[in-house]
Amino acid sequence: MPDEPLPPPPTPVSETTFADRLQRGRDMQSAIALFTPPFDPADPSLAATPFGNFLDDLDDLNTSTATLGSSYTTGVTERMAMVKEIRDVVLRVWSYIRSNPAWEKFRPTIKPLVEKVRGTRAKKAKPPGPTETPGSPLAKRRNSGEQSFGEIATNFDRLIAALASVTGYAPTTAELTIAGLTARAAAYAAKNATMSTLGNSIGLQQRDRQAGFKSDGGLRGKMKAIKEAVRAQYGSDSAEYEQVKGIDL
Repeated sequence: MPDEPLPPPPTPVSETTFADRLQRGRDMQSAIALFTPPFDPADPSLAATPFGNFLDDLDDLNTSTATLGSSYTTGVTERMAMVKEIRDVVLRVWSYIRSNPAWEKFRPTIKPLVEKVRGTRAKKAKPPGPTETPGSPLAKRRNSGEQSFGEIATNFDRLIAALASVTGYAPTTAELTIAGLTARAAAYAAKNATMSTLGNSIGLQQRDRQAGFKSDGGLRGKMKAIKEAVRAQYGSDSAEYEQVKGIDL
C-alpha cells in the first residue's frame, strides 16, 4: 500500500499576505458599490460605504503595525551597538584597574562583574512576526531573550557601584569615569525599556490585526457574509453574484 502523501506545509503569514487580503476586500467593495439596484444587506455594516470605512481602518492598522516593526528593527541594531560598546568599555575599565598594583585587592570583586557583562550572550532579536501576539510561543521566546539584555544592565550597574568604592579611581579618559559609565548605563537602560515597550506594542497590534482580518466580525467574516447577502438580493445566477463569488476570502 503506497504511503499517504504528506500535507502541504502551512502558508506563512507575512505582511504581503495581509496586503493581499486587504486588496481582495477592496475588489469586493468596488463591485458592490456599483450594483444597481443598490446593494442593501440586512447587516448595514456590509453595505458599500461602511465596508469601505472598515477597510480603511484595516489599512491604517497595517500601516501602524509596519511602522512599529520598522522602529523595532532600527532599535535592535542600535541596542546591539550599545552592547558592543559596553563590552569594550568594561574591558578598558578592567585594564585600567589592573594597571595599578595598589588596586589589586579590588580585583576579586571587579573581575567577576566584568566577566558577567562581557560573557552574557545577547542575541540580535528578529522583529516580531505577524503571528507574534501576546502569550504566543514567539512572544514568550522574545521575552526570554530580553532577559540577557537586562542581565547586562544589572551587572554593568553593579560594576559601576564597585568602581565607586575603589580608592583613587579617577581616570582622565571621560568614558572610564564613574560619570561617563553612569551616563552610558542610563542610556542603555532607557533603550532596553524602549525595546520592551515596542515589543509589547507590536504584539497588541498584531492581536488587533489578526482579529480585524480573521475573526467572525473581521474581513474574512464580512466578505463571506457579503457573498451570502448578494446572492440573497440578486439571485444565484445574477451578474452581481458572479462578480463577488469568485473573490477569495
